[in-house]
Amino acid sequence: MLTYRDITNALQNLGLTRSTPVLAHIHADAIGPVKGGLNTLMGALLSTVDNVIMPTFTYSTMIIPHNGPADNDIKYGSGEGANLNANVFSFDLPGDMPDNAASESLRQYPNTYRSPHPVFSFTGLGLDIALVNHPPEDPYAPIRVMRRMGGWILLMGAKPRDNFSIHLAEQLTGRKQFLRWALTSEGIREIPHYPGCPDGFHKLNYYLQEELHAVEAGEDIWQAVKIDTLVNVASALIKDDPFALLCNEIHCPRCNLVRVSIKTKYARQWQSER
Repeated sequence: MLTYRDITNALQNLGLTRSTPVLAHIHADAIGPVKGGLNTLMGALLSTVDNVIMPTFTYSTMIIPHNGPADNDIKYGSGEGANLNANVFSFDLPGDMPDNAASESLRQYPNTYRSPHPVFSFTGLGLDIALVNHPPEDPYAPIRVMRRMGGWILLMGAKPRDNFSIHLAEQLTGRKQFLRWALTSEGIREIPHYPGCPDGFHKLNYYLQEELHAVEAGEDIWQAVKIDTLVNVASALIKDDPFALLCNEIHCPRCNLVRVSIKTKYARQWQSER
């Protein structure tokens, strides 16, 4: 069973300090037993780093329109029933990601700030500067700021597929992303740059090598890496191999749409060179 001291030692061994800006992905159920439970886990985190943000994503705000662009991995007109149950985004709307006990704990913590993106909001402590400007058209805005600040990614119980920042590298390299729609207090808003499938993201670990810090903690391996390093390595990999980090599931609709877009792009380039 992990103790408060075990957790703080593990975080320090990852290279994190009180002044390190951290984007944390925490799946408490995957960590295993903690003496004192979630309160101990979050207390140890917030005593080790002063500045932290976590995803508080709200997929429940999304709706499906009757019409939209082609090749978008969505069945238009299929959401008539579900659309009636969609939530309007508000700063008090709970996140609805799987295993979100830790992020909900931070969201309810005193003096935190939540970004206004209607689907991909983040909640943070001491990092309002990264959260205040987070428009619907830029899901990755907080990550861009954290990258400039020298921030780190922390995975506790989370897996590489949960590392949302890799989607920023996909956007920066021009990889196909998708379009969605969400309800806000100002009406329906388009959500461009909606990310693709993350199930191939574990392949990036090989290329990070010694830049990826890891420690054994309880029943899990916790990992930490600088955001700038992560984005640079992922971007270079995708530029070198446009099919990199896609999953191996032959029937994955999003990865297959990305593959088609890549092949179409190269076919056009080949024709233009003739």
